[in-house]
Amino acid sequence: MERQAGQSCLPLSIRRKSMQFAATHPLNKIRRVQIYNNIKRYRETELDKILQETGGSFVFGGPIFLSDLSACCHLKGDGVVYGAPDYHVWGMAWGADAQDYAMEWLPCEADNYVECVALVVEGEPLAVPHYQPDMGGRRPRQAIGTKEGRFAYLVTQTPYTPEELRDVLAAAGWDSAVMLDGGGSVCYRDRAGNGFVCDADRVIPYYLVVHLADDVSEPDTTGGQYVVTAQSGLNIRKGPGTSFDKLGGYSYGAVVAVQAARDGWGQTDRGWVSMDHLRPVEAADEDLVTDTGLRIIQEFLPAGADNRPGGSNPDTYITIHETGNFAKGADAAAHAAYLRGSSAQAAPVSWHYTVDDHSIYQHLPDCERAYHAGDSGSGPGNATSIGIEICVDAGGDFEQARVNAAALVRLLMERHDIPLDRVVQHNRWNGKDCPKTIRTTAGAWEAFLALCGGQGSQDMDPELEAAVDTLAAAGIIDSPERWKALDFTANSVRLLLIKMGRYVTN
Repeated sequence: MERQAGQSCLPLSIRRKSMQFAATHPLNKIRRVQIYNNIKRYRETELDKILQETGGSFVFGGPIFLSDLSACCHLKGDGVVYGAPDYHVWGMAWGADAQDYAMEWLPCEADNYVECVALVVEGEPLAVPHYQPDMGGRRPRQAIGTKEGRFAYLVTQTPYTPEELRDVLAAAGWDSAVMLDGGGSVCYRDRAGNGFVCDADRVIPYYLVVHLADDVSEPDTTGGQYVVTAQSGLNIRKGPGTSFDKLGGYSYGAVVAVQAARDGWGQTDRGWVSMDHLRPVEAADEDLVTDTGLRIIQEFLPAGADNRPGGSNPDTYITIHETGNFAKGADAAAHAAYLRGSSAQAAPVSWHYTVDDHSIYQHLPDCERAYHAGDSGSGPGNATSIGIEICVDAGGDFEQARVNAAALVRLLMERHDIPLDRVVQHNRWNGKDCPKTIRTTAGAWEAFLALCGGQGSQDMDPELEAAVDTLAAAGIIDSPERWKALDFTANSVRLLLIKMGRYVTN
């Protein structure tokens, strides 16, 4: 998404002279090159928050995007494909540790890749770079590539045409070069606070965050509590390295207890994980973690938004909803984005938490009212209860979402001294058939309240725990916490028996 040529480009403080950041780094000095999915919608002036969240060394703008903030070029980060247009093109690709970082023909099997406009391929400047007319003209530019096998980048306020940028990089000896988004999307920030922005209020959906080895502090070998920062989740492996088999995974925002650490890998009770995708739990996090280890991701609606009514909420009740959105990908993060959009504000509609099978998002402080109960702005549902929406998205695991919601309810009950008999259905306030899946399943509401009360989640059976851990280590069980909580269906048992049969046969 490009700003028209001729508009000003301001540094973080005030505009003085053209600023530029450029360097090359040996691959063995890089721990990670991260495609950061800006689901929190940070503006360019908030790049320091991205560095704090990821632990990166520096961050700059990514590829072009559409007006709805979706990717329009080939883009993949940590195994998640964000952009998949129907064409092949040269771009930069790399694995989890970036040691194989190189130009590749996209799409490819690498964990990460990005393209926009190829300028230099295999040491040869392209005579006619391919780009849309609105990407031409002189404007601030940014690019990534390689030089003598090293990671190379350039982020500059100096205005160039794509062809001029190509010539500058070729003359500098770059072996490969891909131009990223330009104009108002050009920005840079490092740990020392150096940088500039070209459009202070612009929200860029994807950034590149570089993690240098010298900036990655090794954790103490005694371990501790850590939060998962990888947005696509974190793999658990049998040993400390990517060559070991996968055993499962931790979701984004989960709190992980690391027992010991060495060579950049941490040992947990379920296996080994890369410490590059963890950050230490801070004191402020402690009240944001459920008793199952799932961390609440806070993304509050802006003050003054039409769907943030404000007003005092005494937190007398907890109201359970279901989103009713069965679309694939309609998870908690998607609903967080929806609440910040114009449709939700126009309705207006809002609630306090959204829960899916791997995450919990908080949209409003508990102490504020919300528009979730459908009983008018001052009705008891909106004015005295905390609203929780459980996702029912296609491809999601509703049973696990239900377990996660119950864990959140337990946390809120303890925090606000709310008794179990004040955990109620949306139906109580306006008669709506919600939460519909739970309401139409015999015994489901009673089972949910049992989970909220701690039944099936506390006082674990040691023999059961050991058996479940053994099956999880063998890759037979994907959600051990659910099995330990005795939270499974007849179909779950059926699938387990099939997996065990295959395991024994093989």
